[in-house]
Amino acid sequence: MKKFHTDRIAVMPDDELNSNVSKIKNQLTYRNQKDNRENLEIELCYLQREVFIRSLRKKAHEDFLKAKGFRRREQSEKRK
Repeated sequence: MKKFHTDRIAVMPDDELNSNVSKIKNQLTYRNQKDNRENLEIELCYLQREVFIRSLRKKAHEDFLKAKGFRRREQSEKRK
């Protein structure tokens, strides 16, 4: 498994990101190579961190849109 640079992870599409998380988890589960295990765990941490950051960003954006939409409806009702 090749190492991913953090800049590459940041622009990786969601499906590729999730695919790489799954691949590394499978490798950790089915391989007993102690030499490579630490590197795989580190890569998994970087990928999982990016998944977590994206989920927080998505939730914040959804909350923002809800709040903005609510204010727009209030403003249009006041104009009537």
